[in-house]
Amino acid sequence: MKKHFISIFVLVLGISLVGCSKKHVKREPKPVPVKIARAYTKNVPYFIKTVGHMESINIVNIMAQADGRLMKTYFDDGDYIEEGELLFLIDQRPYIASLKKAEGALEESLANMMYARRTAERNSKLVQDEYISQDTFDSLVTNVQADEGIVKQNEGALDDAEINLSYTTIYSPITARAGERLLDDGNLVLQNAETPLVTLNQICPIYATFFINEKDLQKIQRCQHHSVGGLETIVSVEDPKVPSYKGPLTFIDNGVDLSTGMIKMKATLANEDKALWPNQYIQVQLNLDTIDDAVLVPYEAVQNNSKGKYVFIVKGNQTVEMRSVEVGQRQSDDTIVITKGVKDKEKVVTEGQISLYDGAKIKIVKDANEED
Repeated sequence: MKKHFISIFVLVLGISLVGCSKKHVKREPKPVPVKIARAYTKNVPYFIKTVGHMESINIVNIMAQADGRLMKTYFDDGDYIEEGELLFLIDQRPYIASLKKAEGALEESLANMMYARRTAERNSKLVQDEYISQDTFDSLVTNVQADEGIVKQNEGALDDAEINLSYTTIYSPITARAGERLLDDGNLVLQNAETPLVTLNQICPIYATFFINEKDLQKIQRCQHHSVGGLETIVSVEDPKVPSYKGPLTFIDNGVDLSTGMIKMKATLANEDKALWPNQYIQVQLNLDTIDDAVLVPYEAVQNNSKGKYVFIVKGNQTVEMRSVEVGQRQSDDTIVITKGVKDKEKVVTEGQISLYDGAKIKIVKDANEED
């Protein structure tokens, strides 16, 4: 019985020791699945980013310059109007009547003037032969001068009548987009009215208006002085499907706003497709210079901790090195400039960093360079 108990004890002890030995076996950690990309060099812009809005280069309020009934409107609300295109017709009848009256008065005064001239010419010899007095002849000359004055007055009245008649047909002074008509056909138009008939906004080309902090003004002026054709401005809207637009910086205001410390600037954009709209909110990138052979990595490769920014560099033995970096500007293609810490063609981890540490083993599940 005693031997049997000892045998059972030895058996249990052996099983326990085997179990303990299994618990202390050191297992190799599994490789961390990651996505990677290769750093590369490229010439990229050095820029200032801000927000702004679109602004018409020309805004024209079409006002009536003649009284009368609005007979016809020749465009629809929101139409694109060409320069010189007929917009409105005001009742011409009273102005045609005034023109005819002015033409008749001018013809009458011309006839009187010609008669007075012939009379003075006929009597010029008579005064020399003393058949008429000098006073009588001087009176005839005075009549000629008076009639000439009346002719000039009537010529002015005729010009005025023609101008007033021209005001009854209103043409577009610019190529622009029409707004909403503010007066319908059949209504009475008054030349002293404060409300315009319609407002025209020129949008081709168009301004991108934005504000820059005054601390950047001298830097912008220096770069503009050395640029050819003006500093390039890139404008984009919130819709990612709409392409960005480029144009030169064409205006720097002549003073800084004391209340904000900002200075107004404008870029001129061709806007040939007429996609940009007055007062539309925009993102503005003002390119000041070019950084040659900048090292770029995807923006998501850069991580942050209490010591600063870092990336995980992929080593040849399928491990990673945690390396501190210094960064420059984030680019529009969602890459970022690495000014220190990464070399050209080195591979960096872009996804899966949360499970990594210095020297960790990795398993590459996607290499961005293989997609090219």
